[in-house]
Amino acid sequence: MNSKLLVMTCAALALSANTALAKKMDKAEKAATEIYKIDAQASTVEWIGSKATGAQHNGTIAIKEGQLEVLNNEIKSGQFSTQMDTLTNKDLEGSPEYKTKLETHLKSEDFFHVTKYPEANFKIKSIKKKSDTEITVKGDLTMIGKTQMIEFPATVKMEANQITGTADIKLDRTKWNLKYGSGKFFKNLGDKLISDEFSLKLNLVAKK
Repeated sequence: MNSKLLVMTCAALALSANTALAKKMDKAEKAATEIYKIDAQASTVEWIGSKATGAQHNGTIAIKEGQLEVLNNEIKSGQFSTQMDTLTNKDLEGSPEYKTKLETHLKSEDFFHVTKYPEANFKIKSIKKKSDTEITVKGDLTMIGKTQMIEFPATVKMEANQITGTADIKLDRTKWNLKYGSGKFFKNLGDKLISDEFSLKLNLVAKK
């Protein structure tokens, strides 16, 4: 066997060994991963939107399902979905007519078009640990048929059979083509101008 062939053979064997080792380690990691299911009833998503005049509206969206994957007591990945047709308003509960009008508008094609897109989904792509309770989460948020990467800080508490997490997220709605009332796309809106930024407050509970 000439030297060139020997080198190629050794390289192939080394690559094969490394691939086998990687597969073995990946299999062992998957076996050690613990799954925590999102408790949809105990978890909440709160939203806040505002107009240029400073007026705000707030409400909730129900979580449908999800899970977190934990390895060595650290969250490695996960995802959850929300039911967009459950979007409700809270600040107008004393005015049922206006409450219904706002909810209907937000569910319409002007905004979240819930008949066509009944769910929004978030999938974790990476987590950076800052302390025992503070992390930075990066992931894909899909809503209204469009996916955008977002990043936000979160606080988590790990217990024996439960994980609780909270996060305040600021989003630019125009990145998902939510253009209604946006000064980026329409001029001279006056008091009908709606802020491009809206907020989500997550309170997640996941159990083994």
